[in-house]
Amino acid sequence: MERIRFGIVGSGYMAKLHSLALRNIGAYLWQKLPRIEMVRMADIVPEAAKEGAERWGWRNHSGDWKDVTRADDIDIVIVITPNDSHAEIAIDAFNHGKHVFCEKPLANTVAAAQRMADAAQTSGKVNIVNFSYRTWPGVELARQLIRDGELGELLHFEGRFFQDYAADPDLPFSWRFDKEIAGGGAFGDIGSHVTDIACALMGPVGSIAARSRRLHERRPVGTPDGQPVTVDDLTTALVEFSNGALGAIHASWAATGHKSDLSFSVTGTKGSLAFSWERNNELHFFSGADPQRTGGFRRIMLGGIHPEADPFWYAQGQGLGYGEAFVVTARRAIEAVMRNALDATPNFQQALHVNRVIAGAYQSADEGRWVAIPETDAF
Repeated sequence: MERIRFGIVGSGYMAKLHSLALRNIGAYLWQKLPRIEMVRMADIVPEAAKEGAERWGWRNHSGDWKDVTRADDIDIVIVITPNDSHAEIAIDAFNHGKHVFCEKPLANTVAAAQRMADAAQTSGKVNIVNFSYRTWPGVELARQLIRDGELGELLHFEGRFFQDYAADPDLPFSWRFDKEIAGGGAFGDIGSHVTDIACALMGPVGSIAARSRRLHERRPVGTPDGQPVTVDDLTTALVEFSNGALGAIHASWAATGHKSDLSFSVTGTKGSLAFSWERNNELHFFSGADPQRTGGFRRIMLGGIHPEADPFWYAQGQGLGYGEAFVVTARRAIEAVMRNALDATPNFQQALHVNRVIAGAYQSADEGRWVAIPETDAF
C-alpha cells in the first residue's frame, strides 16, 4: 500500500493523542509503513473541528461526521466521541467500507456493543479498540511470560485503576457523569482498561460480584443546584475467570492521591508478576525456579528488546510514556490494514466481553448477587 488515509470523528482531548501518534508514527516506522495521511476531522461543533484540524495537522474539517464515515478519500475512521454515539458512527463506517479504530469502552450498552461487533464481523474490515494500556510493552511482556508457562497455572489476578481528579466536588458536570450517555462511571470508563488487561492475561471473566458507591450526588453545571450524577465514583468487584482463577478488579476516579494508578498483579503456581503504570517502564517478576536464598521479585527495565518497544528508544530504562502508547495502538491498526488481519487485537469482540463484564458488575451491585458473564472465545 502506498498510503493509508485517516479520518477522525471528535475533536476533544483524545484527538490530541491520536493526532500526535499519527504524525509521529512515520518517523518511528518509516521503512515499514505506507504514507500516513490525516485527511479530515469532523465534530458536531464546526468551530471545534476547524480549530482541532488546524492545531493537530488534519488536512480539512467538517461539522458532519458522515463526511468522514462515507468519504471516498478515507480508509480508517477513528471514533473518539461520547460513548452513546460510538455505535452509530462505527456501524456507518463499516457499512461504507471503512476500517474502524474506536475509543474505549466500545459502547454505552451491551446491546450497542453487540451491534458494533456484529457489524465489524459482517464488514470484513479491521476493527481495533484503543485499549492502549493492554498493548504497553510491560503488559505485553507479562502476557508472553504467562503464555510461555513461566507462571505455571494461573491462580489470582488483582487490578485497579485509581485516579483522583473527580474527588473534587466542584468538578463541573460532563457527559461522563450521565449514565445514559456514558453507560457507567469509574468502572465503565477507566475500569474498562484494567478489565481488558485482566482478560488479556487471564482469559475471559466467568462471573462477577460487585459493590458501587457514588461519592458526589450532584455536579455544578451553571445552575444553583447543579446536575444530578447518575454513575459510580467507586466500584470494587470480585471475579472468577473461566479458567477457574480468582481475582479482584477495582476502579475509582475519586481516589485521593492516586494520579494514574493502573496497577495489577498475577499469581501462579510457579511465579508471579506485578506492574504499575506510574512506574510504567518496569515489570516486576518472581520465578519459583530461583534459589530460595537469593530469590525474590526482580525488576525488569523495559527497552527495545521487549514486545512493542522496538520502534522507540532501544536502550532499556530510557523511558517510554503515554504518547508512545498511542503510537503502539495506531501501529497495530495500520499493520492490520496492510495485512488485512481481521484477528488483530484489541478488537471489537474482546471489547464486547469487557462491556458485558462492566454491565455484570453494575447488575451485581444493584441486585446484591453474583452475575454470570456469557462465554466467549475472543481472548
